[in-house]
Amino acid sequence: MENMVLWLIWKEPNERRRYLIGELSYDSNLYKFKYLNPELEDALKENFTYYPGFKDLDKVYKSNTLFANIETRLPDIKRPDYLKILNSYDLEVNSTKMEILRKTRGRLLTDNFEFVPKFDKNSKIEFEVAGTRYYINKLKMKKILNINDNLELEREENNEKDKYSIKVNYLNIDKKYFLGYVPRYYSKELSKLLDKKIPYSAKIEALNFESLLSDENITVGVKLIFDIRNESK
Repeated sequence: MENMVLWLIWKEPNERRRYLIGELSYDSNLYKFKYLNPELEDALKENFTYYPGFKDLDKVYKSNTLFANIETRLPDIKRPDYLKILNSYDLEVNSTKMEILRKTRGRLLTDNFEFVPKFDKNSKIEFEVAGTRYYINKLKMKKILNINDNLELEREENNEKDKYSIKVNYLNIDKKYFLGYVPRYYSKELSKLLDKKIPYSAKIEALNFESLLSDENITVGVKLIFDIRNESK
């Protein structure tokens, strides 16, 4: 299995603000989990306590197998629709547990945690647009949006809640539709690239207007690549 790093995100249930609080890694047949600052400190102020099973906020947890308290977030292999679930996420029967966790994000209906890929500007960046429930007219956009449609990223410098805020727009002929935002846990790094005017391509990777596991219910998945070959340091 290839080495992989996933970030643990906690969503504050009232304001729905997402905090990057931990990191799960796999390297040389060893799984590790640790909490990350400074956002962990901010989350603690918002009544976050700990991820179930990882009570020690200063410890680096290690295991030769995927931690049981994380593995339970994966689709049950005994489910009659297990293959359909894998296929819906573009996974295969021999996909590793980390690959499945990366694609499904390990979301549950019973809590506010998810695992997302660590930001890497050298690779394809995948995320779900945040806030779609507030900005998308479901009936209208069902007829307009399509997989592989181009998207535009727009810096929103006057956003008081996030100075790195990035809007996700859909351009249809001569009209612009605001779909939502880049998730906070990626906005800082992405804003640096946008401010440098680095060329990019952003397209719709997935659409789901009736999602049960997405906190937005309307899921717009984005695939994004940057041309950083000539990026100035």
